[in-house]
Amino acid sequence: MVNFVRIKDSNMQDEKPVISVEKQEEYYKRLSSIYIKHDEDLLFIDQFLAGGGQELSGKFWRTISSARLCFDLYSWMGDDKDILDIRFEKKLRVIKSGRANVYSNMDVYFETEKDIFFIESKYTETVNNYGYKEGLPEAYWKEEDTYKSTTGKIVTCSIDERYFRRKEVMDAFLSFIEEVDEKAQNESQKIWFDAKQETCHLLGIVMYAIDNQTKNDIHFNNIAANYSNNDFANWFRTKAERMVKDLFKLFNVEAGFEYKLCGVREFFTENDFLDKKGFRSDKTVYDLITDKESYEEEIR
Repeated sequence: MVNFVRIKDSNMQDEKPVISVEKQEEYYKRLSSIYIKHDEDLLFIDQFLAGGGQELSGKFWRTISSARLCFDLYSWMGDDKDILDIRFEKKLRVIKSGRANVYSNMDVYFETEKDIFFIESKYTETVNNYGYKEGLPEAYWKEEDTYKSTTGKIVTCSIDERYFRRKEVMDAFLSFIEEVDEKAQNESQKIWFDAKQETCHLLGIVMYAIDNQTKNDIHFNNIAANYSNNDFANWFRTKAERMVKDLFKLFNVEAGFEYKLCGVREFFTENDFLDKKGFRSDKTVYDLITDKESYEEEIR
């Protein structure tokens, strides 16, 4: 029997189906099991609790949960010796707003010996990219010293300080944001691709690579269960990849950079991940993500 919970949503406030209590208990056990990376005892539940989305307060248990799908897709890496590190809700410093640093939450971060992967994982979400710049926090693009924070508070902080006085990064993103905003004015339909969110993630990756002078190649993948080929998303990807590579050169970051948009089946089949055993589960990744009781729609 599927239970129901009332969860507020920006578009609708009806009752949304959630997974059974028995399955919730099973997930809590898996979330609370220790795994070890870099000689550190880690818990996936701590990462979700520390994330900005408050997923475990309700959304994680929906039958259309992107967070739980993400956990089923990648948590097996906690037991895999070839994966040097795996984290959910990875915080990346993106910009300064007033006195505080602002972070983006990357759905998945994992390392191998030679590569670093940042994953934005989606299930059924769609957005309208029209009005892109209006939806992006003013701290990213407003060149005046005074602007509104995401909470509507008036903040004073120069734009060069917001970009940590990295002028080349500031100039590149200001130009990029203007070009994306102009292109987005022709977008009237909701799609799976969220340009605002991707912009924040891209800045976080750039700051991370510069701060750490990363040498391992960096891969940023937007992997969506509801992926479909889209001209705007492809245009954004091409432009963003070129910008990030240019910034890496300017700041002597030796890492390569690849930005990919694809569906779950494509990425997981290509990398032979579907047959991996789920973290502390007797089921494979494929079994978990195609369970009709756990997910409202079969993953493509």
